[in-house]
Amino acid sequence: MVAQAWLGTHLMVKLFLDGLDRVLLSRSIPLRHRFAQRLSPWLIRYIGKERFQEVMRYVGQKSPFYRERFRKFNIDPNLVSDPAQLGALFTTAEDLRHFPPEEFLCDRPEMAFETTGTTAKSKRVYFSNKEVEEQSLDGAVGFYALGLRPEDRVVSAFDYSFWNAPVTFSAIIARMRCFHVIAAKIPPDEFYDRVLDYRFNVIAGQPSWILCLTEIAEKKGTWPMKFIFTGGENMSEQTRQYIESVWNTNVYMSYGQTEAFGSIGTECKAKNGYHMNDVNLIPEIINPDKEGYGELVYTTITRKVMPFIRYRSADITKIIDEPCGCEFGPLRRLARIRGRCDEMVNCGMGNISPWFIEEILRGIPGLADDWQVAIKRPTNRDLAEFRLELQEGADQELVTRCLKENIERRQPECWRDFNLRLFDMSFHYYPRGVLRGARKLRRVVDERWNLLS
Repeated sequence: MVAQAWLGTHLMVKLFLDGLDRVLLSRSIPLRHRFAQRLSPWLIRYIGKERFQEVMRYVGQKSPFYRERFRKFNIDPNLVSDPAQLGALFTTAEDLRHFPPEEFLCDRPEMAFETTGTTAKSKRVYFSNKEVEEQSLDGAVGFYALGLRPEDRVVSAFDYSFWNAPVTFSAIIARMRCFHVIAAKIPPDEFYDRVLDYRFNVIAGQPSWILCLTEIAEKKGTWPMKFIFTGGENMSEQTRQYIESVWNTNVYMSYGQTEAFGSIGTECKAKNGYHMNDVNLIPEIINPDKEGYGELVYTTITRKVMPFIRYRSADITKIIDEPCGCEFGPLRRLARIRGRCDEMVNCGMGNISPWFIEEILRGIPGLADDWQVAIKRPTNRDLAEFRLELQEGADQELVTRCLKENIERRQPECWRDFNLRLFDMSFHYYPRGVLRGARKLRRVVDERWNLLS
């Protein structure tokens, strides 16, 4: 009787949610927004659990890759109700590079995108047109919460080369029925001259590109903006504050990966972490430190073409369970990304990561947004080689002095070890645009690999 009662409740809730989404919510972004505000944590967990069980059964039937993985780990996908029950089973970026796409495909693909990442070989991820449409619905709710309305005028400067972010962004703006133009990633000075007459009040693009446009606008003049939206790269708070001060508007950031179809989380107006897409993804943090920071792992639970089970993002973050205080209170958040697993380097300078270096660089005048630190060993001790891009006219001697002062003040143990000659430092300066050879720049690199043991 208990099992029958549970099954009846399960079917009633499923039918109600499916009918609500199909008949009412999908036709109205304001209604979807209102419904999202009222989602209870219990209902979010319930939806996530049901969808996880469905995708486990689905890939067990459709995907050769996961059938083999389940066999190897002696897992019955019909009996798994929580990702933690999968133990050591993960999907990695190397899996996507090594195995042909057919090993993962569960349905007919209609489009594909590639991830450039911080390695030489790209990964290909496949989707359907319907999945783009469904993603645009959820994305439109997030933009509605940021204040976007049909009367707004939007321009996208995202790079369209093999990348899904601009495609999904354009689908979202079309769903919102905004006037919009796809400018793509043209030179910022050309962009500035060509968009003046359009009266755009929302601009979207990658942080490094938006920064260059802002420096041009600071000299030539700005126009009224509702907000600026960025994604595809990390951005320091110092850079955000500069862009906001020039345009006199808010800059909102998103976090995503192509493997997750672009959006894993987006900031709300409070700008206090990324609200996660909990009804489409199940996140986990593995190997957390004492602060809760570890590697983000996620399972896609609504995709049909190429779903992923426990995909290792290689990004270091933590889940924030405390309510944000905004209208999306029930939705959990991810903290700002601190770095990548492959960018955590143990050396004479300590255990360094992009977050560690950003604390050193914060507040230094004349620095551009792109930088890299390489750990080398030209002698018997490690060398931390700072490779920094400078703004035009920056004083290199002043930058070097500020760098050392920041290390002494903000990373005192590191400064002590430097004075003990446990490692050396050098500083190399470049014009803007030299360091970035691809969409993503690897921030901390270990170049000691070619040393003889």
